[in-house]
This record gives sequence, structure tokens and C-alpha cells, in this order.
Amino acid sequence: MNCKQRIIARKIEQELSIKNGVIRIDEISCDGCGKCIDVCPQTAIKMITLSDDQIKKLPFKGRLKVKIKGKKKAFLYSDLCIACGLCMKECHEFAIHKVEIN
Repeated sequence: MNCKQRIIARKIEQELSIKNGVIRIDEISCDGCGKCIDVCPQTAIKMITLSDDQIKKLPFKGRLKVKIKGKKKAFLYSDLCIACGLCMKECHEFAIHKVEIN
């Protein structure tokens, strides 16, 4: 495991240890691969296609990723999500995070 992989693995473990947390998907980092959909036990994630207006509102990194990977992004139905973290572990772009509820 290289240094970057160790850092990401440590960060995922920290996020998974959050007791009262919710899952958030960073649409800027998501590349639309769909792997998170395949592992979600609650079918709380689906793929959406961003509109041209939504794409225009993305920062440069997000617009670039859309140009390279396409307009599809993961969307989370938070009312169905149980914050198990399986999607986080599967995401190769580290676009899915567990955050504390304020």
C-alpha cells in the first residue's frame, strides 16, 4: 500500500468511527462509476444526469471531471441511507464521506 492509499484508508476509518453521522456525496469528485450503487444495502443511491445549468455551477475541477467522465453523478436519498459506510469503502475517488450531524 502506497502513502496515498494509507492516508485515504486512515481517513475512511476515522469517518466510519463517527457514531451519529450521515453520508454525503461530493458531486465535484464523483466520476459516476456507479460502484457505490452496487454495494448499497438500502438502494439509497442512484445515478442522476446533471443538467447544463448544474454543470455550469460546478467549480473547475467538477466541470473538468464531467468533460472527461460524463454528466452522471451519484445521488443519495438520505432518508433511505443507514450510514453503514459500504459506499465510502467502494469509492475510488474518495467522493463519499461520513460527517457528523450538527
